Amino acid sequence: MQVQWHESWIGLRPSKTRIPFRYGRACLERCPQLLVRVTVEVDGRLADGFAGDCLPPGWFDKTPGKDYARQLDEMLATIEAAREEYAGALHQPTAFFPVWLELQHRIESWCSQREVVPLLASFGLSLWERAILDAACRAHHIGFARAARDNLFGIDAGRAHKTLQGVVPADWLPKEPRKRIAVRHTVGMGDALRPDDISDEERLDDGRPQALQEYIRQLGIRFFKIKLSGDPAADLRRLLEVTSVIEEDLPNEYGVTLDGNEQFDDWESLRELLIQLSREPRLTRLWNHTLAIEQPLPRSRALETSLESLRGLLGGKPVIIDESDGTLDAYARAIELGYGGVSSKNCKGAMRAILNAGLAWHTSRSDPSHSQIITGEDLCSVGVIPVQADLCLAATLGLDHVERNGHHFHPGLTYLPAHSREEAIEAHPDFYTRIEGVVSPHVQEGDFLIESFHGEGFGFRWRPRESDWRSPESIDWTSFLAETQS
Repeated sequence: MQVQWHESWIGLRPSKTRIPFRYGRACLERCPQLLVRVTVEVDGRLADGFAGDCLPPGWFDKTPGKDYARQLDEMLATIEAAREEYAGALHQPTAFFPVWLELQHRIESWCSQREVVPLLASFGLSLWERAILDAACRAHHIGFARAARDNLFGIDAGRAHKTLQGVVPADWLPKEPRKRIAVRHTVGMGDALRPDDISDEERLDDGRPQALQEYIRQLGIRFFKIKLSGDPAADLRRLLEVTSVIEEDLPNEYGVTLDGNEQFDDWESLRELLIQLSREPRLTRLWNHTLAIEQPLPRSRALETSLESLRGLLGGKPVIIDESDGTLDAYARAIELGYGGVSSKNCKGAMRAILNAGLAWHTSRSDPSHSQIITGEDLCSVGVIPVQADLCLAATLGLDHVERNGHHFHPGLTYLPAHSREEAIEAHPDFYTRIEGVVSPHVQEGDFLIESFHGEGFGFRWRPRESDWRSPESIDWTSFLAETQS
């Protein structure tokens, strides 16, 4: 695939959550939503491509004492720097994969030069990568899943990972993408579990579920992601509370993942939780239904030591990396240390996710005793482009359930102008519905229906009107975020 860069654009809009989202030491209540566009020539055909994500506090960079405004400045500076890298490398028709691979290999040196963490550098690069992939699909009039399987993007897996020499994405990707995906509901550390837990002052009455029990009973949710704090005693209490709610309606038919969110200091603190969990009979079924433990240790230490000491307590449950997946080789290193999988997130890069799926496939085939999994995780993604492109990637990988929380913490598409909301539901009537008049993602019997995502492009038919979005140069963060208070 030959690509030549022509021009680009960045736009932002403010958004506010309906419920505070507490994860780790951060709390998301309002944040910018960002879109990027590229105009590129792909194999001689001019096309536009888009990508987007929110800019959340305390996820890409969890450095203590770094305030949100500074984090936002660094996120935008990284996105701008990534734009310069791609624009310079693609100033004339150039094979895309070697350029992408070179930028992946340069992430660590790039980070040291710019004093940013690898996960943030990956995010900046991934936005432009995703926009280019979207443009490539549109230039060739095909959907993302077909483009990935047919290797339109020119992925040379053996150049990225020696163990994948001689294989191509069609060897490990499913023949058809999923048309529906189960929602794995995020249970945040501050989330209400039962309706009675919500005070009159906090009750929203906006036509949407608010407590965990309401999601189970009203929307048919059967997969859950439970946030942990890193304090074994507190986590045990929380797990008992969450389990009692889940098993009241779903005594046997459910699945959970436990998200350490980098909150455990070391393997010993996780070991303590696992021992307490194994001794608590009220959590036996929860443990039996646990699918994975996600990123317990801080990324700075997670890839330093083996998981061998936990093997007996884990009982075959995989521990996976999420925030540690900041460089192209991170997952391969994790496999060597005994990890059992990695998360897929568009914000870390779609091509890296495809290659990681290849590593998981190869490792599982070559060493069944060390079988690997890929999970789909969320960045509190909202519609239109962020959540749909991420679900499109998950469907391409064949994932049957994905963590989704943007529809829980955000009030539908209220951050978009009315005409954009109407265009979204018209383009994707399987995915959106109206909740008290507000266009919102539609959970049906615990699933998202996403067949409409597999048309031309990277998961969406909707095209933003750039005049509705603000340029980064025009924004003062204090006043911009305050706009969401009305």
